[in-house]
Amino acid sequence: MNEIPLVFGSDRHLVGTLTLPAPGAPAKPIAFVLLNAGVLHRVGPHRINVKLARHLARMGFTCLRFDLSGQGDSRSPAGGLDFAQQNVADVRMAMDHLARTVNLHRFAVAGICSGADNGLATAQADPRVAALCLIDGYHYATPKTSQVQLQRRLQRGGLLQAVARRLRSAFTAPRASGGAEEIPNGRPFPEQAAHAQVMQSLVDREVQMLLLFSGSLTQYNHPEQFNDSFAGHGFVDKVVAQYCPDIDHTATPLGAQRDLLQRIGNWADGLK
Repeated sequence: MNEIPLVFGSDRHLVGTLTLPAPGAPAKPIAFVLLNAGVLHRVGPHRINVKLARHLARMGFTCLRFDLSGQGDSRSPAGGLDFAQQNVADVRMAMDHLARTVNLHRFAVAGICSGADNGLATAQADPRVAALCLIDGYHYATPKTSQVQLQRRLQRGGLLQAVARRLRSAFTAPRASGGAEEIPNGRPFPEQAAHAQVMQSLVDREVQMLLLFSGSLTQYNHPEQFNDSFAGHGFVDKVVAQYCPDIDHTATPLGAQRDLLQRIGNWADGLK
């Protein structure tokens, strides 16, 4: 395979690495765009973006991994866009560049954590996004989530701690059902109902989606959680959602990395 460093964007401020399909691999009609996870460089946590790009290239996919404005090797452009708007603009510029240079016009966007959020936001703004691979994206607890948490504490021998937590929660005002969630690092989640509307609109547009939820999450802990969270919504059966207890949030062990690459590769092989 061939890897090419790139500089592109409205102010030539974005830096990326293009991974072309391996010689002899059947060329795929969709290009992958791999996003930063948090503030990490475009190589991704434990170089997972590099490994994913090469894995997909061996399957025939063109892949571009790049740094968003002000991250990694990319500069901040002139202009007045806020952070979230600039992220979406950057991903659209990456797609523009691929359309001009490799003549591909349909895209799969993949990201971990905030990268998943940016991919989802871009899909809402640009119809060229035909597929999404979202790792530890937005997720919502169900009654079973608390039951599984309690059961695991009991299995670990934390009976007294578990009972104390349950007692504290009994005397604490509950969060309104369906309200906005937020994970400990301050990353805000949209209201559950609003997220359901977004998911339905993307499925109606025939965007293919793979949602992977790692074993590091405290508020996603069983295989049926996605279906339970959105029971009754038409999009549930059109989305591939997988709970991955042996994969941590940053895919640290080599075994977790292999598992992650295999799951994404299997899904990508079926993209239309």
